Amino acid sequence: MSGLEIDFETRSTVDLKTRGLHVYMASPTTVPLMGSYRINGGPVRRWRPGEPCPADIVAHVAAGGMISAHNAAFERLLWQMILTPRYGWPAVRTRQFRCTAAAAAALGLPRALEFLGDALNLDVKKDKVGKSLIQKFSVPRRPRKGEPDDIVAFNEPHEFPAEFEQFHDYCDGDVLTEAEADTRMVSLSDYEQAVYTLDQTINDRGIRIDRRSARAALRLAEKTKAFLDREMKRVTGGRVGKCSEPAKLLEWAQSRGVDMATAGKADILDLLSLIDLPADVREALELRQEAAKTSVSKLQAMLNRADEDGRVRHSFIYHKASTGRFQSVGVNFANLPRPRKAFEDAHLDAAALFEAFQTEDPEWLRALYGPKLGRPLDLISDAIRGFLWAAPGHELMQADYSSIEGCVIAWTSGEDWKVQAMHEIFADDTLPDMYRRTAAGILNLPIEVVTKKHWARQAVGKVSELALGFQGGVPAFYSMSRNYNVDLEPLFAPVWETASEERREKAAKRYENELKRGRSRTDELSRNAWIACELIKVGWRATNPAIANGWRAREEAVREAIRNPGVVTEALKFSYIVANGYLWCRLPSGRCLAYASPKLRDQVWAKVKLADGTWSEAEVMDREQAEGLALVGKVEIQGATSPSISALGLDKAGRRMQREHLHGGIFAENDTQAVARDILVNGMFAAEAAGYPIIGHVYDEMFAEIPLGYGDLREFERLICKAPGWADGLPLNAGGFRAKRYRKD
Repeated sequence: MSGLEIDFETRSTVDLKTRGLHVYMASPTTVPLMGSYRINGGPVRRWRPGEPCPADIVAHVAAGGMISAHNAAFERLLWQMILTPRYGWPAVRTRQFRCTAAAAAALGLPRALEFLGDALNLDVKKDKVGKSLIQKFSVPRRPRKGEPDDIVAFNEPHEFPAEFEQFHDYCDGDVLTEAEADTRMVSLSDYEQAVYTLDQTINDRGIRIDRRSARAALRLAEKTKAFLDREMKRVTGGRVGKCSEPAKLLEWAQSRGVDMATAGKADILDLLSLIDLPADVREALELRQEAAKTSVSKLQAMLNRADEDGRVRHSFIYHKASTGRFQSVGVNFANLPRPRKAFEDAHLDAAALFEAFQTEDPEWLRALYGPKLGRPLDLISDAIRGFLWAAPGHELMQADYSSIEGCVIAWTSGEDWKVQAMHEIFADDTLPDMYRRTAAGILNLPIEVVTKKHWARQAVGKVSELALGFQGGVPAFYSMSRNYNVDLEPLFAPVWETASEERREKAAKRYENELKRGRSRTDELSRNAWIACELIKVGWRATNPAIANGWRAREEAVREAIRNPGVVTEALKFSYIVANGYLWCRLPSGRCLAYASPKLRDQVWAKVKLADGTWSEAEVMDREQAEGLALVGKVEIQGATSPSISALGLDKAGRRMQREHLHGGIFAENDTQAVARDILVNGMFAAEAAGYPIIGHVYDEMFAEIPLGYGDLREFERLICKAPGWADGLPLNAGGFRAKRYRKD
C-alpha cells in the first residue's frame, strides 16, 4: 500500500489496560518517546520529541494522504490529542487512518502484530525483546534507594542510551513488520474502510456514565456483601464464614446430607429447584447465589474508563469476529446481564430506583421493593444498563431488530413460508408470533391452541427457534433450554404423543446408540428428556426443510470450490471461490467472509465396536482413522461418504491459527451472523445520515444520543429497517424507546 506507515512508543502514569485508550491519551503524563515511519515504501525514518514534525509527513498530510498503523486508534488519538496540540503536528482527519489490525481481523487472522507475523510467516517479525523495553521506558519505574516510596518517575532515555536506541530499533521493526503484513493481506474495501471510520467516530463519542450513582452502588454492594457474609456465618453455624468460600459451603452442605457436586451457578440452580432441600441449605445457597453477582465489577470498569466528562470511549472493536460482528471491550457493553423477570414485570420508576441506590442503604431498598425484588446486588444487576445515560439536555434513542437472525436464515435459505409469515407478523402484531407457529408446527397443534400463555410457546417454540437453526441437535436444545429455565422432563409426554411412530422409533434408537457412546449429553439427561429434545429437533427440521437443506447445499458448494480452485460455485444467496490460499464466501452485500487454507479430507461410513461387544450404528469417520481401527478389529467400514471440510481459524485466545472442522451448520451460522451485521451497519449509516449520532451498538441494536425532543422514534425505526437493494425481500422490523437512561426493552 502507498501512504504513510507509522508507529509510536509512549509513556504514561496511566495503566492502558485498566483505564482504556482514551483516558490514557487524555492524561497530561502521556507523552511520545519516539516515532518511526516510512512513506510510499521508502526507507524507515525516525522522529523524537524536540524535533519538528518531519516535512515529508507535513506534506503527506496536507495532500490528504492515508496513514496506516497497526491498531491505528492508538496512533490516531496520540496524533489528534497530543502531537497536534502539544507538539505542533498538522491536524489529521479520522478518515485518513487505515488499520492493518482491522484488515487482519477481516481475514480471520490474529489482530496482535506478534501473532500476525507468525500466522503470515513474515520475513520481518515483531521483536519480542520489545516487551522488556516497554516495561523499562513506558511505565513508571520502582523507587530507587533513598527515594520516597510514592515517587512517580521513569527511566529516562539519557540514563540508558544504548537500550533506548535499541527501543527505537524495535519501533523501526514494527513499521517494517506492519508494512510487510500489509502487502500479504487483502485490504478493506472502500465500503468497509468507511465502516471502520464510522466505528472510530462512534468510539470517539463515547457513552456517558452516571458516575455518582455508580460510586454509590459500589459502596452499597460492599455493605450488602458484608451483611450476606454475616448471614452465611449465622445460617451455617460458623462453618462458612463468607459467601465467597465455595469449598467450605460445599463441605457444609454435604454434611447436611445434600448431594452437591460443586458450588457453581448451574448446580446451585438445580438444587434450589428441589422440593425437599433442607431449609438452612436453601438459605445458604440463596445467599451464595445473591453474593456471587459479578455485575458490580462492570460498574468499577465503567468508572475506571470514564473520562473527565464521564464518558467511556473506545469500547467497541471493528470486526472482532471473523463474520464482521463488532465486540465490546473494557466494560463489555455487549455482555450486560439480563434483568430478572420479576424486575421486568415490576416496571420500576428509574429515577426513584437510582435515588434509592444513592442512599447506599440496603435496608431501604428492601423496604421499598420487598425482600425478593429488593435484594441490593440483584437490583444493581437488574438496572446495570441504567447507569448509562444521556448528557444534560439530551436523551437516548434506541432500536433493535426483531428476530434478525431468524429472518436472515429463512430469507437466505428460501424458507418461503417463514419469510412470508415474518412479513405478516411485522405488519400486524396481533397475529400469532413465530414462536407460537413453530410450536404448533412441531406438535401438530392448531395455532389457536398455542396461545401466548401456552407452555409450548417458550419451551418448544422459542427454544427451538433459537437453538436449532444452525444444525444444532439435542445438546444445543438442552443448552438453550437451560438459558430459559425450561424443565425438559414434562415435555416428553406431549411431544411423544404427537410424534409419528416412525419418529418415535428413530429417536429411541438414536438415544440408545448415543448412550452407548457416552455422547450428546446422554450422561446429563434422562431417557425421556433426551428423546423429547430429539423429537423436537426432528420436528423443527421437518417444518423448516429449506433451512435444513441449506446446510447441505452450502457444504456441497464449498467442496466443489475447494476441488476446483478459481471456479465460482453457488448455493442459496452465496457464492464461493478458492483463491490466494482462502475460501471466500461472497455475501449478498458483496462483502466476503474468509476461511484460510481450506482442505478436504476423505471420510467413510463406519460401525464402531463398543465396550459390550456390540456394534454402533454406522457413523461418519475420518477414513485414515477408520482404516487404522479396522486393522485391529475395532471398526467396520461400510463405504465412502462426502469428505470433511476444514480451514484455519483463530484459537480462543485469538493468538494462534488452528485447523477447525467445518460443516453446513457452521457456514450457516457464520453467513447469517454476517448478513445480520451488514444490516446493522446499513442501519447505522442511515441513522447517521438522518442526524441520529450513534454512540453504541450491541449485535442487533443501536442507540443514538440526541437533544431532547429531537427526531421521532418511529422514523428512527423505519430508517434502520429500510433494506438496501441487496436485501430485497428480507423481513425487517425494529422496536425501541427514547429515554434518559439505557435499558433492556
